[in-house]
Amino acid sequence: MKYIAKTTVTALALGLAVSTPGLAEPSSMFILDASGSMWGRLDDGRPKITAAREVMGDLTSKLPASLKAGLIAYGHRRKADCSDIEVVHPVSTAGGAVIGAKVGSISPRGKTPITDALRLAAERLTGNEDNRTIVLVSDGIETCEGDPCALAEALHKSDAGLKIHVVGYGVDAQAQKQLQCVAEKGGGAYFTANDTSGLSAALTQVTESISNQEEIVVEAPEVTETASTIQLQIAGPGTIKLKLADWAQMPKYWKITNPETAEEMAKVTEDSVTAMPGSYQLVWRHLEHGAQEVTLPEVVSVSSGQTSEVSIDTGLQLVPPAGQDRPYYWQLLTNDTDLENGFRKREPAAWYWVWDAVPVPPGDYTLIVRQSEHDHSEVNLGKISLEKGKLQQIALDQGLNLYWNEDWDSISYLKITDSSGVETKFDGRGPVFLAPGTYDLALRLTEHNHTEADFGKITVPEQGFVDAKLTSGIKFDTQIPGEIKVTARNLDNGREASISWSRTSSNPWPPMPLGAGRYQIDMQIKGSAPMTIVPEVTIEPGQFITAKM
Repeated sequence: MKYIAKTTVTALALGLAVSTPGLAEPSSMFILDASGSMWGRLDDGRPKITAAREVMGDLTSKLPASLKAGLIAYGHRRKADCSDIEVVHPVSTAGGAVIGAKVGSISPRGKTPITDALRLAAERLTGNEDNRTIVLVSDGIETCEGDPCALAEALHKSDAGLKIHVVGYGVDAQAQKQLQCVAEKGGGAYFTANDTSGLSAALTQVTESISNQEEIVVEAPEVTETASTIQLQIAGPGTIKLKLADWAQMPKYWKITNPETAEEMAKVTEDSVTAMPGSYQLVWRHLEHGAQEVTLPEVVSVSSGQTSEVSIDTGLQLVPPAGQDRPYYWQLLTNDTDLENGFRKREPAAWYWVWDAVPVPPGDYTLIVRQSEHDHSEVNLGKISLEKGKLQQIALDQGLNLYWNEDWDSISYLKITDSSGVETKFDGRGPVFLAPGTYDLALRLTEHNHTEADFGKITVPEQGFVDAKLTSGIKFDTQIPGEIKVTARNLDNGREASISWSRTSSNPWPPMPLGAGRYQIDMQIKGSAPMTIVPEVTIEPGQFITAKM
């Protein structure tokens, strides 16, 4: 039996029409599938996510400013996590322009929690106008044990003003059936798109409805139901073979996984693997002790009896100054909110602790580097873009060359604060990597006896290391017994630094680091009031004064 459904949906029903007098502007929430399978390729050879970002970004950026629109994405931050659903932009007036700008940074990684995404979208549309629309763009079925069709029916029955429209994007028959049910039970329309032009055509109907207020006629795909006797033909396995760029080396191991669930299907050390027909994603472990597993975004399709080549040709090499020891780690972050987590609890796109040229996914990232475990905090070196099919070398050739007096031995820390207030601490001499910009320097010699001493500002250029010679200060030579606190107040900026000490023959006064400037020196002997011992003294850059009292 053939079933052909023709659904007529007005522009108003899509929730994207130009308002008429007396009617409020409609509200829409777009949902973009960013699960791992979106790295699969369309009939035109392009990755699904590449085309989706371009088409959806162009569509939403052209929405009228009066239209309220928002965006939800799922599966874009963590592997195998059904809770990975994010309101990328809340429903708001002129939201289309914001969505258009943000959609390009969404990168597929995880599962397909369609049901919970629909539920969240409906919640975020509550309280808006009666005419509300959810537009779901998905390439697969629910993979988180939900029932999106049942939820769509329940939402529409309980709220007639809410409609759900679905674009099935490069889907198979099983996914098409489920997504078509979501649209039908949700009171909306179902669109089929198998390539970039198909997706553009489907979503263009929505944008045209804004200006023309025309009806949209959607003819559902034919579904043929037959009953006959057939001969079972079993498809045999195929092969996935690596094609390494000249800079790439064979890894400790590599795996093929399910793009949606991240389930491991095979783990090998050779350059090829046999697999049953289907779609797979590669996971790369460069070294046993110098890298974490990296999920490469390309989804490869295996056909029976065929060999599918996968190019390992997108890489990154950080080039430090000569002689620099291997880093404690460096990471590529897709989401800056991940900086709020400890480095071991993040979900980086790549995580290495070598200076080698290594495979990484293409995309836009924040680069984080930590030079050593004990002497350096991690440093945010800013945004980088990695192009598919290229090895990008990034010279770590800007920062500070730290130095302080040899007789100070070790320090508690040197604190470097950027213009936004982010602090980074170091306690080792030599070069430290920093992004270009102006920083405040503060040095603390000991943890318990000294407070921070202000060493002013220093600017890191676009290229090159600036010498930060923190060698100025004062040292007291006194025979006064008992516990003494000395405070140095900068007469130009009012900042204070202090040292507390109890001198003995075996415990002489230590140095007191101070940045260049004019100071008033006060002293307080335990049990007495503070007294000024030096009304004003000028410390020049690099100058160290011995004060005998």
